Amino acid sequence: MSDTPTGFPGKTARLERTSKRHKVSEATDESDPPPSASASSFELTIEEDMGRSIAGRYEITGVIGEGGMGVVYEAYDPQTDRKVAIKLVRAECASDRKFLTRFRREMEVTTQLRHPSTIRVFEHGETEDGRPFMVMELLRGESLADRLERGPLDELEALQFARQIAESLSEAHEHGIFHRDLKPDNIFIEKVGVSKVVKVLDFGIAGGVDATRLTQAGEVFGTPQYMSPEQCNGLPLDHRTDIYSLGIILYEMIEGRPPFSAESPMATMLKHVRSKVPIPRKASRVTTRLLMQVLRKDRSKRIQTAEDLARRIGETIGAVRAEQEGRAAAEPARPGTAGRPAVVGRTVSSALPVGPAAGPRPWWWIAGAAAVLVAGITGYAAFGGGEDAPAAGAEDTKAAQTKTRTLPRNRALVHTNVKGATVLLDGEPQCKTPCMVAVPVGDGRSHEIRVTKDGYVDVVTNWQPKSVSEPLPPLPDLKPL
Repeated sequence: MSDTPTGFPGKTARLERTSKRHKVSEATDESDPPPSASASSFELTIEEDMGRSIAGRYEITGVIGEGGMGVVYEAYDPQTDRKVAIKLVRAECASDRKFLTRFRREMEVTTQLRHPSTIRVFEHGETEDGRPFMVMELLRGESLADRLERGPLDELEALQFARQIAESLSEAHEHGIFHRDLKPDNIFIEKVGVSKVVKVLDFGIAGGVDATRLTQAGEVFGTPQYMSPEQCNGLPLDHRTDIYSLGIILYEMIEGRPPFSAESPMATMLKHVRSKVPIPRKASRVTTRLLMQVLRKDRSKRIQTAEDLARRIGETIGAVRAEQEGRAAAEPARPGTAGRPAVVGRTVSSALPVGPAAGPRPWWWIAGAAAVLVAGITGYAAFGGGEDAPAAGAEDTKAAQTKTRTLPRNRALVHTNVKGATVLLDGEPQCKTPCMVAVPVGDGRSHEIRVTKDGYVDVVTNWQPKSVSEPLPPLPDLKPL
């Protein structure tokens, strides 16, 4: 992973991607410069800003990225002894009332959000010459768009990224905010210790109940490859447009390309409205089913909330991991099938033929079928049914659970630089640090150990202990948000 600061692509990289990712938007500072903005004016703005102090505190030290309406700088904050990113409106654009209204809305929106997967805004205001600015955390890593230039992601990693994004969106939606321009350019991957943390950026055209005054009838915002059908049709939007866009991004992370793309923006948008989603070739069956539920044309038939989507992605991660490791695991429930058992990674076949309903069977038919079933089970046992044989349903699942409970445990000590952090084992809360967590030994799988605390970035590691005495690998320090 490269060591590019923060999540705002530089001008060159952004313009190179424009030919691949058509954009339909007048609302963000990443749009092409207006005719009055020349290369010399860019250089003059940067030259004047370099070395200046913002709000009497932040010392600009370098340029991270630039767009038609603003520049993102790297700066040093002597009060906290840390580097930050500052998004600053260009001087010649400070009189654009429509843009300033949207920029101020971005400041108001982003400062409400505190999820670890949403970029953190520390402060905002205006300079002495009336230019609005935002002070944000400085990220180190690369955008998801840059990562996808190198090819698709592993399915499990793509699902883990998607879950973090869904959790970020869930918090935003709870505040009545929806992004409206979710795409790989607005998602940033930062490596924190042994973990990869995903950040959602740029709520500059975020929508909500109080944002309707910022748009005019018929205006269309977004990037066509990631726009929902209702967005392409210019209909009023709600939080479900973000759910669709995240589904498109998950599809691209696994397949290496978005499902819909054409020579022109309008042709691409038309595909979102009319074309069927191509069946992914690299995704597992359970992930494919999830994608098809998220990418419904009719938003009332999609997964309805980002919170539910995050939960469903978590269930899918468990099912995919189990399938890869050759274990039986419950599939995520389908809509309308709550409580119906299913098994991933093995085939469950009916012992009785399935055909058109023909009324009640005679007693002698039922007795004969039962005899055949008993004989089959007896023969299976006699000839040594093993681990690779088809699952027998709930009895096998119960036996597997019993076996797991009887495995030896590695009681690993978990300690962190901040006391009172919650330790989760495979998603289940265990204890508060410093404490011991019991990890099964000999089950042939890696277990996720997550340490979390409000106000800090989660620390995650996967561990497969080889013995009951093997120490837990050192965890990186919890870092404040």
